[in-house]
Amino acid sequence: MSMVLSLMMLGLALTHAEGAAAAAASKVPTDSEARTAVRAVLQRIPGDDIQHDYRPLQVRVADLDGDGVAEIIHVYSSTYTGGTFEQSNELVVMTALSEGDRRGQVLHPGANAIDDSDMAAIRAAGYATDAEEHVPGRLDALQVADGKIIVRFTAAAGSTFCFEKDRERAKLEGCPTPGPHVWRFDWSPGQLQRIQ
Repeated sequence: MSMVLSLMMLGLALTHAEGAAAAAASKVPTDSEARTAVRAVLQRIPGDDIQHDYRPLQVRVADLDGDGVAEIIHVYSSTYTGGTFEQSNELVVMTALSEGDRRGQVLHPGANAIDDSDMAAIRAAGYATDAEEHVPGRLDALQVADGKIIVRFTAAAGSTFCFEKDRERAKLEGCPTPGPHVWRFDWSPGQLQRIQ
């Protein structure tokens, strides 16, 4: 295959990926499309012998800021075999990629085939992570109402989702009391803010 033809095919592939991202931003993703976008992002998290199999627990699609472009909201967790850090249990807001969005670009294209493939999947899905916040308990429900995100979870003493001593050392908010909790969040680009 000639160099010119190869470059033309690469340009066509990149144009298609950018077109897919623009198409995703112009409509509300279906549940299936949202889950595909979530999986594309989660496959970028490296697993190890302590934590692996990152997966969405619940996924919602909503226009949080009323701008006509839907966001994808989800909570993901993992398989966790015990460690010295809290188990992943993250509330995430994903936003549509804009043309040339760095969240969908490989730093050094062509240097790593896996990176190239992973980022191509993210561009094709048209969404990437914008903001996230840890949920310190077992997820019971994820809802969106009036532009607010509502997370219902159950905290438990000794839970792998919350390590009190680590939080004390880092001067972070302590673990919630055992039992059911309802946390509400406001989202603005790049930030999730818990409403007290």
